[in-house]
Amino acid sequence: MPALLPLTITDIREEAPGFRTITFAERLPYAAGQFLTFEARLGGQTVRRSYSLLSSPAFDEPLTIGVRRIANGIFSRHLFENIHPGDQLWTAGATGRFQLPPDDAPPATLFFFAAGTGITPVLSLLRTALATRPRWRALLVYSSHDRSDALFLPLLQQLAADHPRAFTLHLLFSTDPNLRRARLNRPLLLELLQAAGARTAADWFYTCGPENYMRLCTFVLRTEGVPANRLRREDFLPAPAPPPPAHPGLQPRAVTVETREGSAVVTVVPPETILKAALRAGLSLPWSCAAGRCGACTARCASGHVWMARNEVLTDADLEKGLVLTCTAFPLDDGVRILTY
Repeated sequence: MPALLPLTITDIREEAPGFRTITFAERLPYAAGQFLTFEARLGGQTVRRSYSLLSSPAFDEPLTIGVRRIANGIFSRHLFENIHPGDQLWTAGATGRFQLPPDDAPPATLFFFAAGTGITPVLSLLRTALATRPRWRALLVYSSHDRSDALFLPLLQQLAADHPRAFTLHLLFSTDPNLRRARLNRPLLLELLQAAGARTAADWFYTCGPENYMRLCTFVLRTEGVPANRLRREDFLPAPAPPPPAHPGLQPRAVTVETREGSAVVTVVPPETILKAALRAGLSLPWSCAAGRCGACTARCASGHVWMARNEVLTDADLEKGLVLTCTAFPLDDGVRILTY
């Protein structure tokens, strides 16, 4: 992993039961919607976890992450029980592809679908868009258990009041007696899209939340004609990945891996991935989920051919540029050269 950087904690706030925000003194470059990957020695092992930034680079404000306490989660327990202002956490910096459209993209509407703590990266995207893209519009559908469980509700309502023409907010609560609007469902999602005049080929769509929630959004949006390159999802809590499927042509191969520190040739012996082989050889490569879902390990295949067992992040346009996920990538020939910078 790249050289780790220390971040000094300046503030810890309990936003809701089981959810807190942590603010740091240092400034790092990042894009709205990205996450920080942290590393710590816990229980005698090195543990890495990623947490989304809810701060916005459009404002002069410190780095802030949101942390949900996970049952039996070794890292989140550490962040709830052991840290205090003045302590340091170590990070490899910001990464992630859950970002706003390119700056030169024509004005359009940003459709955000978030549930629970999935609001964290969406809030960063939303605030940044409203501050930097005056000709754009945004719509947020935010699902929570009830009003007391909705994170950052006063801030969201204030944003809606401050930008009445640019931002539309829809709140869904699972305790709502009107069952039709208690949870996001296909008819309701289609109704909201129609009411907002969604243009499936011109607007941009984002979803973050539990897996079933994102699966619903993805299925409906893709069925309605939203291109894959205009639909972005963030696996806020990636589930453990099943073993990757086998590829009949895999065999031990030599791979050249280039980092900012230099290059090395590593031998990849399936079922070992390029990432695992590089880490075993002592190289410092970025990674987080190791399941093909977060994009932290994205690199470029400059020559040769690779096969990815799983890819839930890279678009067809990314693949055409030679981008690969080293955590699920296997070499198909001996001429593979991977650039990680």
